[in-house]
Amino acid sequence: MISIISSTNRLNSNSLKVALKCQELLSLKSLESIVLSLDQLPSDFIFNNSFGKNTEDYLDLTTKHMYDPEKFIFVIPEYNGSFPGIVKAFIDSLNPSNLNHKKACLIGVSSGHSGALRALDQFTTVLHHLKIEVYSNKPKLSGIENLLSENELTDLKTIERLNGMLEEFVDY
Repeated sequence: MISIISSTNRLNSNSLKVALKCQELLSLKSLESIVLSLDQLPSDFIFNNSFGKNTEDYLDLTTKHMYDPEKFIFVIPEYNGSFPGIVKAFIDSLNPSNLNHKKACLIGVSSGHSGALRALDQFTTVLHHLKIEVYSNKPKLSGIENLLSENELTDLKTIERLNGMLEEFVDY
């Protein structure tokens, strides 16, 4: 099982569109995955699910999407030159020992030309601190609006790039 995290709480985000395309590509390979869009987090999760205390619903969500899976795909949008604060707050709410020695790959999403390069570097540092191994192939999707059509990732070169990275990551 691979958990795909759309790392923003923005509704109908481009990150979620990329996450859903990754899920579709994995499904074509007969691989099971689940998607978590951070807009699904309870609005009060920061105060009710931090520092070792969890509500039952939140523990179910984090177990399903973060503790049970051995691999993660984080789709990281660029916000103000970094990654969204919501994904940092989410990671901070988790028990770090339940994340050790898992594997992750990162996909950057931005409207600009860098494809969230800085956000990917910074988030890699956070994951390494948690002893999560990060796969080196990190697609950077620049000018994301130009890669979408009718609310779906449709750019064939980008889909081919993601598909290749996913094939490699499955064996990682």
